Amino acid sequence: MYWNDIDGSLLFNRVFTNAIEVSEIDIFEIKIDREVATVMIIFDLVNQLPDNPPPKWVKGYNRCRCGINCSGVKNLNIDGMSTDMLAKIEIDTNSNEVIIKGDSIFLNLECAHIQLMGPSVYISQ
Repeated sequence: MYWNDIDGSLLFNRVFTNAIEVSEIDIFEIKIDREVATVMIIFDLVNQLPDNPPPKWVKGYNRCRCGINCSGVKNLNIDGMSTDMLAKIEIDTNSNEVIIKGDSIFLNLECAHIQLMGPSVYISQ
């Protein structure tokens, strides 16, 4: 599975010229909106940076932030939290299931639709 194949990856495919495997992420934020049954997971890609950035992007960036918007959430299980949440992510677009496993977090959800958000870049000290 590649980030490039997820719905909403138009910008992603412009700034990454190669397919980027769905694998490791560094979770920054998880937002749950019960009113519209949506979960947004915001994360940095681990060891992946755009190789074809637009000219207006900051020079010297070393982090790439993305996210997924999971709408129509039917099942959600979350266990654990910390200030450092490196994890493996798996996405099954046939069943719209997301599984995230790390030393300090486990998240599993099933939803009606998964959409990629981003990417954006920034400089981290």
